[in-house]
Amino acid sequence: MKKVMILLAVLLTANVMMAQKKDRTDAYMYNKNGQYAKAMASIEKCVNHEQFLGMKPNDQSQAWLYRAAIYQNIIQSGDEALIAQAPNALEIVYESLMNCMKNHDYLEENKQEIYQRVGSVMNTYYTKGADDYNTGKFAEAAPMFKKAYDIAKSLGSSDANDMLNFAATSALRAGDYNTALTYFTELQGNGVDGVDVYKHLAACYNGMGNAEQAMAMINAGLEKNPGDAGLILEKVNAYLKEGKGAEAVEDLNKLRQLDPENAQLLFVLGTIYGDETNEGVYDTEMARKYYEDALKINPNYYDAIYNIGVLYTTMANKYIEQANEITGFSKAEQEQYNGLIEQANGLLRTGLPYLQQAYEAQPSDDVKNVLRSIYVKLNMTEEVKALDGRE
Repeated sequence: MKKVMILLAVLLTANVMMAQKKDRTDAYMYNKNGQYAKAMASIEKCVNHEQFLGMKPNDQSQAWLYRAAIYQNIIQSGDEALIAQAPNALEIVYESLMNCMKNHDYLEENKQEIYQRVGSVMNTYYTKGADDYNTGKFAEAAPMFKKAYDIAKSLGSSDANDMLNFAATSALRAGDYNTALTYFTELQGNGVDGVDVYKHLAACYNGMGNAEQAMAMINAGLEKNPGDAGLILEKVNAYLKEGKGAEAVEDLNKLRQLDPENAQLLFVLGTIYGDETNEGVYDTEMARKYYEDALKINPNYYDAIYNIGVLYTTMANKYIEQANEITGFSKAEQEQYNGLIEQANGLLRTGLPYLQQAYEAQPSDDVKNVLRSIYVKLNMTEEVKALDGRE
């Protein structure tokens, strides 16, 4: 009886294997005839059977290759209803091919077809990533580029690092600093050690609020190229985030030597000197000078136009505050009061054309409110009515 039971078990196993081979063959024939839905059902029945691992390695690999071919045909069919039945088709193709490639003997025998299909998957991921990136979908682009990189790396492609760089840059632009940091670090581990990597690593750390590590990356990059404008700018941004205006000025002046006609650098210097919180640097005259120098290069630079108008307003308000502190009614005190108000009004009149120009360029409520307050202080009632749309 025991021998009969053993024989029966062997026959059952053989029948299961035959059934799986039939499923694989059916999948092949359905695929060949363009019956992709039936091909998909047959191949899934084959590879997901509990006895699938008992098949010969080459038979398994052939099933994986059939599976990849079937799902690639589904992707390329253009049949929306069919594609909807396999929403993860591309991932299934990739998984199937990777499983197929684990069998080195089968890979050697079928290298051309397998690599051709793998390359097609890689290009599909890359194209999807590029499309998402070009339309500003950076969060969606990053994983597509990363999958393209993983395939390129497995194939030993010389383009692999470029794809990883695209993945890292996409993650950085999406504000996913942790993922970007992981990718850029891997890129560096792959031997890419140019200043751009340090610049991007610094941007990641800055985005994560780790100023110390950001500065370490910047300085490491500057050791390689002391004159790199991008790294110097990252250093300036790091200083500004920490409120270190004085340190930022030194590096901004280095950038000006590299790019003397850059109005934006002059504008940033103006904002630093015009910020009262920058102790040891705050200087309204220097701020005014840098804003005006920026406008000499770019007369339509809105931010510089607006800021210089606000700067004069801020200076005027300080005189008004001093005047309001005078509480006496003596002749001397009244003369002092009038003198301070006159100085304030002079500054307001100087800054007024800048604010009017800013309002004409971009008529926002913020600028409108500043203009109204100046008109009121200067008793310009007609201008107040015109600003408010009253006759």
